[in-house]
Amino acid sequence: MKITKRQLKRIIKEEKQKLLREYRGVEMDANLEETLFNALDEYVMVMDEEMGYDVPRDQLKANVYEFVDGYFQQTEEPPGGWDQ
Repeated sequence: MKITKRQLKRIIKEEKQKLLREYRGVEMDANLEETLFNALDEYVMVMDEEMGYDVPRDQLKANVYEFVDGYFQQTEEPPGGWDQ
């Protein structure tokens, strides 16, 4: 099957757009992860200060788990479940 230069240019343009959308999605995921990590870091630092500094790491970790569990208990499960 032969394709014209115009068709080839259109195909290349469409594929380029697809790749850019995928790249932006990956980049956005990385930014969201970094934002969450920074917020968690700040939360742990404040918690350590409020608990008197030098709090054992296991205790801080347990408090973070408790906080995350509380979040999931307060939010509704989306239709179809969390695994979508």
